[in-house]
Amino acid sequence: MTAPFPHHYEVKLSSPRQGGAELYAAGAPPITGGAPMEFAGRDTWWSPEHLLLSSLSLCLMTTFEAIAAKARLTVLRYDCRAEATLERTGQGLGFTALGLHVQVEVAPADAERAPRLLASAKKHCIVANALRPLVTVDLTVRAPAVAGAA
Repeated sequence: MTAPFPHHYEVKLSSPRQGGAELYAAGAPPITGGAPMEFAGRDTWWSPEHLLLSSLSLCLMTTFEAIAAKARLTVLRYDCRAEATLERTGQGLGFTALGLHVQVEVAPADAERAPRLLASAKKHCIVANALRPLVTVDLTVRAPAVAGAA
């Protein structure tokens, strides 16, 4: 059940040293973050760019899970690869492309409903709706045949 609105979220950042930071949210383990390798960061840090893609991926998945549950669609597996392109634009550095490559596995009887439900999830994904440029989603549905089924 959804908590009453409005919802409030908070993340705390603490940087006791030059270059890296710890991110904290109530009840969650801390995340070490900093600049990506492309900006002289470390490959052991979660970068803002990677965290943005993680947020986008996770938001679409959780929105899809909620919509699938309401529609009584059983999702056997959900995988997503997110990618972004950062370029120099007339307004400075910015993302010019954001893409999610989703692969869901469902029962054969549900294979036709899965794309419609994922499209609905994208429409209602609050992170995707907050971003510019337009987020594109590429979906692959797998529906393995049940052993012994005709």
